[in-house]
Amino acid sequence: MFESSVEQEGPYIWVDLTGKLIMEDDAKEFMEKTVSLINQNCNTAVINMQHLNYINSSGFNQLLKILSTTRNYGGDTYLCNINSSIDALLITTKLNTIFTIKQETKNLSDFKKKMSYGS
Repeated sequence: MFESSVEQEGPYIWVDLTGKLIMEDDAKEFMEKTVSLINQNCNTAVINMQHLNYINSSGFNQLLKILSTTRNYGGDTYLCNINSSIDALLITTKLNTIFTIKQETKNLSDFKKKMSYGS
């Protein structure tokens, strides 16, 4: 089972992913909401993967779509709180060289604070 929540604050989008992201249909709702916000000048997406247990190539494809869209609007997409098995997949697929990863990020306020201090 897959669940997501999307919140927006200024130019930032915080996305919480929970469960298993294995089918494009699973991601449809959060993708529509996220892309809609990006199209409204929210060009920085922070994807919290703390409660994501599993992701496959279809799931990574959805994250790449978000990355591409944010970069087209002059922003970026950050992955945070990745578990060790998903981190291993990112390394194996070399997606860790494409995404910016911010571990130990509690929430959007914490992310913004870390970005302002450059950590």
